[in-house]
Amino acid sequence: MNARLRRAARLIELAESAERSARAKCALAERALAEARVSAERAEAHWQTTARQPLQVARATDLEDHGAYLRALRTRADAAARAVEQAATAERAAATEVTQTATERRKLEMWRDRMAEAERAEEARRERLANDELAARMVDRGRP
Repeated sequence: MNARLRRAARLIELAESAERSARAKCALAERALAEARVSAERAEAHWQTTARQPLQVARATDLEDHGAYLRALRTRADAAARAVEQAATAERAAATEVTQTATERRKLEMWRDRMAEAERAEEARRERLANDELAARMVDRGRP
């Protein structure tokens, strides 16, 4: 194997490593998205359940406290929804990176294959030339 093919093989190894890393990152992003969705669903359900519960009011401060609690729960639910959006964006970016690294690896493999094919074609050409030379010499020796 010549130096160019060794270099191509090393570049492919690096590209495969980058692809594995991108796939791992994508898997983590998918898990984070799933966890964010579950968290958002729980926060929304908790807010809805609390908002629907009948309130027993003994004083005016009970209404204020309950209103503040509901606002805090709503803020939490909204923050969880934003976290889902951010996790979805991160997951899409990770999936795009996987696609890009896989494409880059495939390009390198095709480049290596073209170099190997060109090398085989050059070897075959040299062999044909050598055979032609040998045949020409044999024909020349046979002539007086």
